[in-house]
Amino acid sequence: MSAQAAAAVENVDAAAPPRRFELTGAWLLSGAMLAAGLLAYAFHILAARTLTQDEYGQIAVLWAALFLTVVVLFRPLEQTTARAVADRLARGQEARSVLRSVAVVYGCVLGLVAVAALAAWGALTDRFFDGNDFMTAMLLVGIAGYGFQYIGRGILGGLRRFHGLSAIHVTDGSIRFLVALPLLAVASPEIAAAALAAAGLGGAIPPLWRCRAEVRRLGEGSADEHFHMRAALAFAAPAVVIAAADQLLVNGAPLVVVGGGGAKDAAAIVFAATMLVRVPVFLFTGVAGSFLPNLTRLNAEDDHHRFVATVMRVCLVFLGVTVAIVAVAALAGPTVMPIVFGSKYTAPASDLALLGLAAGCYLAAATISQALLAVDRASSGAVAWAAGAALFVFVYAIASGGALHEASLGIASGMVMATLLLALIFAWRVRVNRRERASGV
Repeated sequence: MSAQAAAAVENVDAAAPPRRFELTGAWLLSGAMLAAGLLAYAFHILAARTLTQDEYGQIAVLWAALFLTVVVLFRPLEQTTARAVADRLARGQEARSVLRSVAVVYGCVLGLVAVAALAAWGALTDRFFDGNDFMTAMLLVGIAGYGFQYIGRGILGGLRRFHGLSAIHVTDGSIRFLVALPLLAVASPEIAAAALAAAGLGGAIPPLWRCRAEVRRLGEGSADEHFHMRAALAFAAPAVVIAAADQLLVNGAPLVVVGGGGAKDAAAIVFAATMLVRVPVFLFTGVAGSFLPNLTRLNAEDDHHRFVATVMRVCLVFLGVTVAIVAVAALAGPTVMPIVFGSKYTAPASDLALLGLAAGCYLAAATISQALLAVDRASSGAVAWAAGAALFVFVYAIASGGALHEASLGIASGMVMATLLLALIFAWRVRVNRRERASGV
């Protein structure tokens, strides 16, 4: 943008009345994620109450391994797809080339996962699933299905088809719960594992089919500059680091416990405690689904003021939410946890408060990360998330007091570190952007 154009935009913004910050689709997606979160809790309550604690520990490990792997491998592709589609549509360019590039990457990643899993099948099965091959098979099926679903989320997010995106989340949770209902008659961990795997692919197909007309129109627009695979990989590489650290902090605690020699029942308690305080994280997933494409559009339109205002206001809201989470987790958590999951699942208020602090910090950290992704500054965010994940592992290794306390202290320490670093990075990017705009760069 030239200096004259920038000055004109500044004058127009100054003369125009203040506009609301941009979160189109956020409330719709948040409602869908609330429903999906309730369905996820229903699944876990059903599994925890019908299976033995050791069997539920296997399901907790499968859940953690599935979503850690899927998010690390395929959330970057989802974000790449959403950002690229939203950006190209805002600029009047075709977006079909985005889908071709992302599809090739998906196929290659899935092939590598299959080869690696076959090579390490025995070690995976014995270490994490007590020799149960069916669990390992469902892990692979789930990875393939959720990989497809995440790309579907990216397509609908980039199109800003938030009704379809909401339907994916609700359909996913519904399928998982419905397939798990036979647990009421047959207490089998294999049924719960099959429910996890079925939800991946099944959750995406109906909403994508309903939005097929909009997907076909991605070929419309200027074809002067195609989207190439190297662009997808360049954006996705640091996003992989963010996703890996994110999932280690959010879902990785049971794997860390089991990988460190802990028992499955200890992993089950850690997982149940983290699930108890994560309702706001489920809700944020809905906000995040609209956040990246909306912020990308604002960035493409050079609407810097609304971009910064949106991020700042959402972070302030989450600051208040964090205080509320910590208070509720400490006051009600010890009573609610055995009521929800069963009498064997207990946790002290201090550990639940630490997990509440981590959940609140996650909301702010994920918000700022979406903003950095929207302006193609994922590398800076990756450094902050990696530092937080490393601190989690370090604190867990040196802490004492039981698996739950070690995990809670480690997760809280890592999330506070990541949030502070991301806030500093975002503040620095805002100052740099203002200087560039002032100088007409």
